Amino acid sequence: MGVVVAVGWVVAGCTGGDDPGPSPSVDEPVVPSPSESESESPEPSPTETGPVKPERPAAVDRDDAEGAAAAAEYFLSLYGYVLATGDTAEWDAMTWTETCEFCARVKSDAEEIAASGDTYEGAEITVSNPDVEFDDFGGGFPVLFDFQQTPHLRTAPDGSVVSEDRGGSGRLQIDVSVATGDWLVLAVTSVE
Repeated sequence: MGVVVAVGWVVAGCTGGDDPGPSPSVDEPVVPSPSESESESPEPSPTETGPVKPERPAAVDRDDAEGAAAAAEYFLSLYGYVLATGDTAEWDAMTWTETCEFCARVKSDAEEIAASGDTYEGAEITVSNPDVEFDDFGGGFPVLFDFQQTPHLRTAPDGSVVSEDRGGSGRLQIDVSVATGDWLVLAVTSVE
């Protein structure tokens, strides 16, 4: 994004005495007319390449069923991003590592992909039809979703294919809890 800043100089002077001398000549800056400046296109700014981190929805701040569904959906939206970038900070912040084997496996895979220098694309998960209930016994919220996952492709630095698939769909249960003040994912399981 280009920013154009115009600075104008105002020159004022006073002379004293009876005989004013010759006034100095001042070159005024050339300001392009509106039609000239509109016709010039700004230089394109560099664009960021690679996956964009999913945006955290405001509903995640709620501590009810709606917040549970939003937290579970947001967590799953991080899946493809984490594997593609190796950035596990948000993933880790939402993971209860003592119980979530899926969460630990994804983190391990993301670190291994980054360490090997591989490129990972796809595997984005989108969900629909949330079904949320409060679990009186556990104090958390099991959230059931229908999900769709895009195909993924993992390539080595030499261009060879490490892994790929055609994506998939099904139903998932994501157990979340807000007992600690922030939403934590306790488990992610496939529902037959």
